[in-house]
Amino acid sequence: MQFLDWKDSYNIGVKEIDNQHRGLFDLISKLFDTKRVYRNDKYFLATFEMFTKFATIHFATEERYMREAKYSKLTEHRQEHEEFILKLSMLATAIKKEEPDIHQKTLDFLKDWYSAHILGTDKDLQEIFREKGFD
Repeated sequence: MQFLDWKDSYNIGVKEIDNQHRGLFDLISKLFDTKRVYRNDKYFLATFEMFTKFATIHFATEERYMREAKYSKLTEHRQEHEEFILKLSMLATAIKKEEPDIHQKTLDFLKDWYSAHILGTDKDLQEIFREKGFD
């Protein structure tokens, strides 16, 4: 059973970023599998923490490319990243407290965020990165 389906439309045409998008996708899928197979907060939290660390690395990479491209919406994009990391911190606290339905709430949030951010905000980067010759 797949929680998310990979789509080529998640790619923006910059190999490093596309590979990281795939890594985020894979970690969300692993979270789903962890919930489904292990049903254990310890494994779910460990996987969630890996996702958070990887997201932080990914955002730094994306922001570096945006600076190099002199992207006009860098501040707004960075703000989205910061808000997302804050939300992840709140979810981690809820997971540690074993709040009711927190695993499903976390998965639903990540699924919605992934599609909206990658296909929305990040797609806006595709054209400017192509113009700058990033690949």
